[in-house]
Amino acid sequence: MYPLGVSTASIVHPGVAVPSTAILLLERDAAAGALIQSTLAGVGYAVVATEDADDAVRRAAEHNLVIIDVTDSGTSATEVCREIRGTPSLAAIPVLCICQGDDVEERIRFLEVGADDVITKPFDARELEARVEALILRFQRSRDLTPVIAATGPAERNRRIVAVFSPKGGVGTTTIAVNIAVAHAATRPQRVLIVDLALQFGQVATHLNVIPSQTLADLARDEQSQREPELLRTYVTKHESGLHVLAAPGSPELAELVLPEHVERILDAALQVYDAIVVDAGSVLDEPPLAVLERAETVILPVYPEIAALKAVHSLLDYMNESGTISAKATFVLNNVFARQILKMRDVESGLGAKVTAEIPYDPYLYLKAVNEGIPIVLGAARSPAAVSLVKLAAAAFGASASGPHSEPEPRPQGILASLLKRT
Repeated sequence: MYPLGVSTASIVHPGVAVPSTAILLLERDAAAGALIQSTLAGVGYAVVATEDADDAVRRAAEHNLVIIDVTDSGTSATEVCREIRGTPSLAAIPVLCICQGDDVEERIRFLEVGADDVITKPFDARELEARVEALILRFQRSRDLTPVIAATGPAERNRRIVAVFSPKGGVGTTTIAVNIAVAHAATRPQRVLIVDLALQFGQVATHLNVIPSQTLADLARDEQSQREPELLRTYVTKHESGLHVLAAPGSPELAELVLPEHVERILDAALQVYDAIVVDAGSVLDEPPLAVLERAETVILPVYPEIAALKAVHSLLDYMNESGTISAKATFVLNNVFARQILKMRDVESGLGAKVTAEIPYDPYLYLKAVNEGIPIVLGAARSPAAVSLVKLAAAAFGASASGPHSEPEPRPQGILASLLKRT
């Protein structure tokens, strides 16, 4: 029996190459299938339809896109999507799922199991064309930028780990990590990973308004996936910006499952499939963050313009320079959280004993709005001074000059501020 809605002339036989714009449609409804096929064929796509879920999973790798509508009665559409996304060899195949009605929960379920996009019935033919084209172009661009498995040799050194850490909580660590990751993902969609290593109460997922189906705690239980890059990718949550997210555990007790050796293996595997990794290392200097700080090419240290925050960073640098230096790769970011200037820039730099690379301007509303809505500033307020500063910081962190300016430690602070920082 031929697949639903396809003429014998378009049947793909074993050994015959599939056209570069081949689409596989999983569809049980003949009328709906014919409509989708005619719509996409009209703009140049070759659509092969099947009503068998197992057949769709087997043949997915032969196509550039899989569309899941109505399956046979034995398997749900979400189960098919989950199986495709759980198969490492199919990681580069985009999946578009079709909701049967305007049900928010159904759309969320599709996204949770790994759908790259969801469209709701009834839909306009132009919307279907646009979504299909966008998915194919996005994944094609991702493949063109860098191969899935990293080549050995000098090109591998271009991959970077940027850690954001502060010994004092509430200084904007997560805001900075999320925004520079989203900004960098705009230039490398599907090739940037953010890891939330604020293990007990990490909020990266909240800042991005994503609901992770799996977290670092789940990955910590799966040693094989920690070692195999394509299996590791099955644990990420995809953000609409093209950023991939490894979320923090859902509760403090689960945080204890994530050990330093897990972090080391995860970073090793992730560097094989991602061009860049941003780590929100939180504000607790225990073993997992230490492992990241040692591995990172750039360490961003946010500070407030007040004595307590500067003293905390000063103590961190003293500690780290005894066990192994981070001075050479430290980037200081002044986060202005006060409406009035309490300490001047020269005071801050004197207290740190180093130059401040970037400054994030004060805003009484923008940062709270971004977190509450789950829309990073670089997306939701792209023209704001804060967004401009964060985009520049991302460029510096991942640019050729990111590791250059801090090759020599700066002189120790002098004067009254220095004496305040030295007090125990």
